[in-house]
Amino acid sequence: MAIYDFEGMFGDRYSTEQAINDAMFKEVLSFGQLDRTKYAPMTASTYYQAAGGGTPLGSMLKQAHPMMKRQNLLDEIKKKYPDPRTPKELYDLAAELSTNGFGDLSMQIRQVAMEMEKNEATKAYNVGQLNKPTESWLKKIPETLRGSIMTTALENEYLRVSGKADLINYDKDEYDSVGVWRDFRKAQLEDIDNLIQQFADSLHIPGITKQDIQAAIGDDAALTEKFIAWIGTSGNRDVADNLLTAMGRLDTEKEKDNNLPHTQEKVDVSKKDFPITYTWTDETAQDRMITLQESIKAGGNLSDFEKRQMEELKRRFPMGDIGSANIPRTVDAWWGY
Repeated sequence: MAIYDFEGMFGDRYSTEQAINDAMFKEVLSFGQLDRTKYAPMTASTYYQAAGGGTPLGSMLKQAHPMMKRQNLLDEIKKKYPDPRTPKELYDLAAELSTNGFGDLSMQIRQVAMEMEKNEATKAYNVGQLNKPTESWLKKIPETLRGSIMTTALENEYLRVSGKADLINYDKDEYDSVGVWRDFRKAQLEDIDNLIQQFADSLHIPGITKQDIQAAIGDDAALTEKFIAWIGTSGNRDVADNLLTAMGRLDTEKEKDNNLPHTQEKVDVSKKDFPITYTWTDETAQDRMITLQESIKAGGNLSDFEKRQMEELKRRFPMGDIGSANIPRTVDAWWGY
């Protein structure tokens, strides 16, 4: 069934025949009224029969009637366009009507098509507005990333890598109050927040919908991986590298001058046995071990967290030469960190 009912607009052959009959009867009646004698009814009947009323000849004459010819042509057009549902189909029907001399009907059909286009455009606009993310929706991606990435452990490691280890813990001799220390710490960590926001902005492309955002935040692990890949090539390079280092995800191809063998005994790196470094690739773990070795050789003191890292790396790479570092094993000391 069509969206609009065209039956009344196009008519049908039965109604047309009835209209022709009605017109004939009116003509017969008016002809009979011309005879003022008692033979007027006979005069009317004679005229009706002469016109073919009620006879096969009359049926033939009706088919030749202009009104019936018009209706027959409309019926053929309706067969060609039985159920127009779209503006295009309606415009095609209007063109067909215009070609066959039905200009009035063609105009009416065009008006129906234009009204349908308007309604469809309004509907599309309303759907688009409904799916357009609001300001609060645009905050969901960075908020999800912060919740996934910004743990206290990561923040402290980032501060250490960034050369701001004094901000890891409050030192009353260093800062006037806890509030002052917190302000300095927050200011330093804002660099990470800026990276997260820049990454989120890169995803907020024109035309993004609520469904797109929901899909992005539906898998926070996948979102984190996308963020890591993005900061590998984008954002402030120093901040990004420090953050990737803190996460154990810095990918570097630089040459390494070290005593770490290229072939190591394969160790099963599980979350239980290697809670700090289990997500690190072998290359990242080796880079970190080299960095700690160099720090030791330079006479530096490792923090407790760095010692726990080194302890894991020693077990992960048992053939590695870590020089004279006398670091006691601290198995089970880190589990609750």
